[in-house]
Amino acid sequence: MQGLELARSYYDTWRDTLLAPFAPWRHRIAAGLVGYGSECFGFDDELSRDHDFGAGFCLWLTDEDHARIGEPLQAAYDALPATHADIPARVTNERSGKRVGVFSISGFYTEFLGAPQLPISDADWLQIPEERLAAAVNGEVFADPLGEFSAIRDRLQAYYPESVRRIRLATAAARMAQSGQYNLPRALARNEHVTALLAQAEFIQHACRLTYAANRRYPPFYKWLHRGLRGLPRLNGMHAKLDQLARTAPTDASAPIEDICATALAELVSLGFARRGDAFLEAHVDTILGRTPEEKTP
Repeated sequence: MQGLELARSYYDTWRDTLLAPFAPWRHRIAAGLVGYGSECFGFDDELSRDHDFGAGFCLWLTDEDHARIGEPLQAAYDALPATHADIPARVTNERSGKRVGVFSISGFYTEFLGAPQLPISDADWLQIPEERLAAAVNGEVFADPLGEFSAIRDRLQAYYPESVRRIRLATAAARMAQSGQYNLPRALARNEHVTALLAQAEFIQHACRLTYAANRRYPPFYKWLHRGLRGLPRLNGMHAKLDQLARTAPTDASAPIEDICATALAELVSLGFARRGDAFLEAHVDTILGRTPEEKTP
């Protein structure tokens, strides 16, 4: 049983027992599993069970309700059975922080957004690490009768404003060009093999990020960056291409890198963010950003 399925089963089994003493507030309590951890993305496996794994779920309350029943509801949650489906209940630790139990809605989102409310300006959006946005919208909401938790979640899941999406696409394209198309071959020409390997890894990272932006998805923490590409509809061959590139020595990487750049450019053209032409991705950055010729940096 994967973590999300385990969390739902634990909640469904003990929900009535847990919430019975809080009947006047039951129609106001949201529940689910969202946040940090591979199980919230559905990426967990047997290896994931060596830390921060176990039966558990989140309960989200408005600030007013949290002030009134947050502590007794947390105490009731802590008193739930210590095992479920022969798996121990999750015990949070100081290093990983609190990931299950009772939260205020504002406090929960502040953990990921840095503020209790949604970003307003492009600068607000850009200062939030993308992996935190990914963690804020993953997982599953089991119940949300009041709708306040899901109202914020739905807006975040709608992805960045288009101006910010353009910045994410342009940044990824520029860094793919600089690392893979420019710096890697120059490093090899200088016999700087460590630098070449670093450039290849940098290229892979930003090819992943471009793929997420093309799909209007936030990229997760780096160890799930490549895994999360599986199943995305746009650039759906990128997962396999990058896996193959990762198995290729830097001395042989230029051809697959150019193929990946050509694939990325074709997708940007399809999305209307670029025009066919120069194979060097950096040449398309101003067009991706939507700049007119007069606005382009000389």
